[in-house]
Amino acid sequence: MHITTLQSTQSLQVYVTAGTLLHLSVGQVVIWIPSLEVDAYAYTTQIYMPEGAVYAVEHSGWIQISARRRSEILTQLPEPTMAVRFWCALKNLALRWWRRSWRRRVPG
Repeated sequence: MHITTLQSTQSLQVYVTAGTLLHLSVGQVVIWIPSLEVDAYAYTTQIYMPEGAVYAVEHSGWIQISARRRSEILTQLPEPTMAVRFWCALKNLALRWWRRSWRRRVPG
């Protein structure tokens, strides 16, 4: 979990993954979501979040969060899938093997 504080009229552009939860604990914000069409620079959907609201991100991508008042947003990432956990474990195993073999080659 990560807390972001925005002052009044401050904006933040951030990349989020599908399933991320945005909890607005203090303040009021507007979330601008780009269209899924070819022209991704045009923000079309606006979501107004009052204090205490929660928004679940439907699609991965860039969003813009604009504060209307001083706001605190708690970001909660989704749990990784089994495939992601498997690839992370495989990567860590390969790194450990590479480090062990490198230590054997270095004299000292």
